[in-house]
Amino acid sequence: MPQRSNVSTMGRTWNSICWRHSVGALIGIVLSAGAASAQQSADSATDTVATRGNRDLNGTIAVTEQVVTRRAQSSDGEQVVLETFSPSIEAGRLALTRRVRRTTTATADGTQTVEISEERNPAAPAEPLRVVRKSVTTVHRTDANSFVTERQVLERDLNGRFVLVLAQSENTSRN
Repeated sequence: MPQRSNVSTMGRTWNSICWRHSVGALIGIVLSAGAASAQQSADSATDTVATRGNRDLNGTIAVTEQVVTRRAQSSDGEQVVLETFSPSIEAGRLALTRRVRRTTTATADGTQTVEISEERNPAAPAEPLRVVRKSVTTVHRTDANSFVTERQVLERDLNGRFVLVLAQSENTSRN
């Protein structure tokens, strides 16, 4: 398990902006994900934190979103978890609003990727995240130069059941 670091370059980034350009910088500036990121690597795991913020009219930086990406590589595949944090009702705090878990595994003739999306109900922010979408993408070889990609996406209906909303198949050749 990698160790996490609370590295923030946001303050240094904004302090380095020249003040004579601050009038143009005050309106609609969003920090790029690369400008405020911290990354820790270990044997087969990586954590990345990307922070986005805006300057208000008083020049104060307000964090608008933080995305934490965790990648773990193993002999049987890769697992990626993306967690999105947004400002909560409590001032100055971030709350988990979305989580996407993506698992890619090798199969006998290709790969299979399962993606599960969880989101918070905007009408009830105190409730825990709930699964809103599942997708399965399978890529397998049909011959030496051809692949078939099959994708199924399931989403919750009004009764809370998962129903198939997309089923597609695509043939790809290298010729």
